[in-house]
Amino acid sequence: MPLNRATDISGLANNVIMAAVLTVRAATVMRPLVRRFTLKKGQNQVDLPVLGQITTAALTDGVDLANPQAFTPTTNTFTASEAGSMATITDKAQRESQDDVIAMLGEEQGGSLAQYYDTQLFANFDTFTSIGAAGTEITPKYVLAARALLSGNSTQPIPPTGKISAVVHTFQGYELQNSQTFPGTSNVPAQRQNAFAERFLISKIFDVDVYHSPNISVDGSDDAKGAVFHERCMVLVEEKRPDVEFERDASLRATESVITADFGHGIHEAEFG
Repeated sequence: MPLNRATDISGLANNVIMAAVLTVRAATVMRPLVRRFTLKKGQNQVDLPVLGQITTAALTDGVDLANPQAFTPTTNTFTASEAGSMATITDKAQRESQDDVIAMLGEEQGGSLAQYYDTQLFANFDTFTSIGAAGTEITPKYVLAARALLSGNSTQPIPPTGKISAVVHTFQGYELQNSQTFPGTSNVPAQRQNAFAERFLISKIFDVDVYHSPNISVDGSDDAKGAVFHERCMVLVEEKRPDVEFERDASLRATESVITADFGHGIHEAEFG
């Protein structure tokens, strides 16, 4: 079993280093943007119906409605499964470090789990209708086009209420802001340019909240795939929310740090993204 011993973190014991600089991963972006369910004790999955559409037609006085329409739902099942990590810190490592190694470890484990949440949900983006192409620079018009497609889809338009979000790679987020906050954007009101400059993490295009994440994968051609979606497009079910436990191993003179979560996810309505 890998151990974090005093020799492994000797850099933290250097008298010149007064405080360690921890590379913190980005916190989860996706979790608050999708439909979430907490499973009760004894459950490990949830079944959600997808209802069909009813068509309304003109009626003729005295003529019977002879063609009833089917309203049979289909069902999507979302099942939870565990994810987590464990690390062991020896007592000697803690004694010889000037920093709180356990706290640093917990922060890194939490960041790792947050990244896992996001990358799992990002994988659902491949199911959505594509706008744009590889090698194409993202601009606000693509966000507007995706937004229009969600409402204008005659097969399954998004509900009239609910949050609509866009999540793009951090580099794409820069391009979206750059197109509205720098020279050559005289057609964009100054007030709106200032708003984009002040809010990098969250921007707004039309009624779409735009978020960025460095955890979206980038291919060898520097292309990344973001998405615009309604909150009911994807589902996150949680049997057990993230939790950290510490266990003492006296014979090893060490402390184990374990973080776990039990969740599932998936597409509920693909045309909502």
